[in-house]
Amino acid sequence: MIDFHTHPVLIREFVDKYPNYERMARRVFDIGNNFQPLETFFLQMDVAGIERAVLLPIDCRRARKDPVSSNEQVAELCGLSKRFIGFASVDPLKKGAPRELESAVKKLGLKGLKLDPALQDFRANHRKVYPIYEAAAALGIPLLIHTGMSWAPGTPLERGHPLHLEEPIRQFSKLNFVLAHFAWPWVWEATALALKYPNVYLDTSCLYYDSPKEFLQFVFSKQIPTTVIERSLRNKIVFGSNYPRVEIKNMVHALKTLALTEGCLNKILRENAERLLGLSGGK
Repeated sequence: MIDFHTHPVLIREFVDKYPNYERMARRVFDIGNNFQPLETFFLQMDVAGIERAVLLPIDCRRARKDPVSSNEQVAELCGLSKRFIGFASVDPLKKGAPRELESAVKKLGLKGLKLDPALQDFRANHRKVYPIYEAAAALGIPLLIHTGMSWAPGTPLERGHPLHLEEPIRQFSKLNFVLAHFAWPWVWEATALALKYPNVYLDTSCLYYDSPKEFLQFVFSKQIPTTVIERSLRNKIVFGSNYPRVEIKNMVHALKTLALTEGCLNKILRENAERLLGLSGGK
C-alpha cells in the first residue's frame, strides 16, 4: 500500500541539523505534536501496512519566510530509505521556477510536484502559474495540489476552492492533478472535476473534526454516496493520511470501514498511486 500524502515535519534528527526546522513546524505548518525519531515514521507505516510513503515539501519561503520542509531535505530522506517517494515543491511565482523543478526531478530524483495556493500565496488559475504546470507536464510527473480547508495560520479559505483549477486542468490535459483532501468541504465540486476530466484524481486525506472513522463515514456516505466511489471513481482516488497530523493506521482503518469492495480498496490503497507514479504494477 502507498500513502500519497505525508509531511516530514516532525523528524527529531532534523531539529538540530536545520536551524529553521522547528519554526517551520510550529509557526508555518502549525503542528503541535512532539518531534519524533525517524524510526517512528517507519513504525507508523509498518503498523498501518503501508509499504511506501510520498513525502511532501512546500516551498513557501516568499510567503512565510521558511519552507515546510525543503526539496533537499526530502531528497535526503529518500536517500535513507527506498520506502520514501519524494516530491518537489517550487514557488510558481518565482523567476526560474520551471528550471528549479526540472533540477529537483533530474538531479535530486524527486517524482512529483507539490503546490499549496493558500500557504504559498498564489491563485491556482493565475496565468503566471501556468509555466510551472507546463513544466510538470513536460517532465511527466503528477501534481498534488492543496484544495479545501487549510489549517495554516493566515491563509484564506477561498484559495483552496477546487473550481479555481478547472481552467488549468483543461489547458494542461497531459498533467495529472491530484486534489488533496478531497477538497473538503467542496467535495461535490471536486467529485465533479474528477468525473469530468480524465487527468483529475482525489486523495482521501480529509479530516477536520471527529475521529477518522466518523469523518470518512460521513463524507463518503452522507456527502458523497459510497456508490459513486465504487462505480465511478474507483480509478481516480489515492489513499492519503496527511501524517503526522493524523496517524496513518487510523486513516487506513477508517477507509476500510467504508462499504467498498476489496477490488476498489486495492485501487485506492495501491494501484492508482502506482499508475500515477509510474511504478511497476500500476494498472
